Amino acid sequence: MQINVIPKSRFIHLCLLLLLSVTSYAKLYRGAEYRTFESFLYGRFELRIMSAAGHGVVSSLFTFRDYYAEGLDGAQHWNEIDLEWLGKLNNKVSTNTIIQNEWGDASEVFLSINPHEEFETYAIEWTPEAVRFYQGNRLLRTVSGERADSLYHPQKIMMNIWQPSYTAWAGAFNPDILPVYAIYDWVSYSAYDPGNGSVGTNNDFTPLWVDDFDFWDTSRWQKATHTWDGNNVDFTPANAVFNGGFLVLCMTTPLATGYDGPALSIDDEHPANPADFHLSQAHPNPFNGNTNFSLEIPYSGQVNINIIDIQGRIRNSGTIEVTANLKTNITWDGRDDYGDNLPSGSYIIMIGNQTFQETRKILLIK
Repeated sequence: MQINVIPKSRFIHLCLLLLLSVTSYAKLYRGAEYRTFESFLYGRFELRIMSAAGHGVVSSLFTFRDYYAEGLDGAQHWNEIDLEWLGKLNNKVSTNTIIQNEWGDASEVFLSINPHEEFETYAIEWTPEAVRFYQGNRLLRTVSGERADSLYHPQKIMMNIWQPSYTAWAGAFNPDILPVYAIYDWVSYSAYDPGNGSVGTNNDFTPLWVDDFDFWDTSRWQKATHTWDGNNVDFTPANAVFNGGFLVLCMTTPLATGYDGPALSIDDEHPANPADFHLSQAHPNPFNGNTNFSLEIPYSGQVNINIIDIQGRIRNSGTIEVTANLKTNITWDGRDDYGDNLPSGSYIIMIGNQTFQETRKILLIK
């Protein structure tokens, strides 16, 4: 058998040529996208996020009809609803709906905070009659009429960070700011259930699940590996990172993927609008027996309480009356609606009504 030996210098040259041929069509930067396997028709899509700062950077929550997965092609099948935080804007969020054969109706709406410097809760409410966008309990925008009527295809829930080539929209990008991060605390989905719901506008939505991002739930989410024209990043799974109870979507160079910031901790969180409402952390937590928390809001009325397990099932629910600006103390004894003791594990306290919704993580230990 004859073996041909390639000189080292020639071998290195060939490797460089191979590397250039593989990467010649790759994008300049790396981003991330996190998306559900399942598609949803209508509902309340809510999250808590601190978006990424920087001209030319966009972080998002949106719903999208994955018509490619349906074997379809062409803009006539496109449906999408967007919340997009442009890194160049420190007091606005972009809202948008996209319908068949027609580009969107994007509108930048003023916020009461800088979304790149503090966590805030936002929501999209999608019904057959309207799409509503919220910051906390404040309605930012309503889309109705023909545009809402045209949004009737199931859509996936998606979050991403990317770098558009459209500088007039996103701003001119300077790669020296990399890496940048969008940090997601949790995402929840409530089904459109008019007449039977407990959260959202007119209590028209029923909570089904909350993902608090303690880990990658591979039964619900996938990490994307694609890109498109006009997007200067390739999405890579390495840039969707879980750290300290958060999902971090990273935008980086190709040679420095992943999260390289300080360790994150849920103990560092603060309510986004303490002047509007305050739900305390549960104490004790973890607990065995009873755990206690308190609620204070600036108006009187009914508030719904749901205890949700990690499978998204409501295990205990109820309604209480609260008095404006007075602290209401609440105790949960670890039982379900039938009075049976629940097993050890992680649970979510979800408290809210038609104007606000907040969650806290608790751990029951038997």
